[in-house]
Amino acid sequence: MKRSPIKRRVPLRQRRAKPRRGQPTASDKASLRRFVYDRAGGKCELRLKGCKGGVLPWDGDVFTRGHLVHLRARRRFGWRAETSCLGCYSCHIEQSHVKGVKLPATYAELPEWRLAHAA
Repeated sequence: MKRSPIKRRVPLRQRRAKPRRGQPTASDKASLRRFVYDRAGGKCELRLKGCKGGVLPWDGDVFTRGHLVHLRARRRFGWRAETSCLGCYSCHIEQSHVKGVKLPATYAELPEWRLAHAA
């Protein structure tokens, strides 16, 4: 018995050709990530308990590369270098997102915060 293909009642929404007003383009995001990576020297700046340490590669799989960590909400504070830092998978995903460790508000507050939360 031959089956007919499933037809949608409502068509899928198309992806936006351009970012929303006020949002950065893909090249803006890449340049911010490159700036933060270079500023950190490729090393995790959070250094929480369980941090792997060492130099993180620019690209690769999600478990090994450096993550752009937004210290404050992107929607409210935007994509700025002052509210971003570089983190490893363990510090960014496992500690700040899963376990809920509170991060400092800005990059300038990171050294004092790191002393209080030393691994």
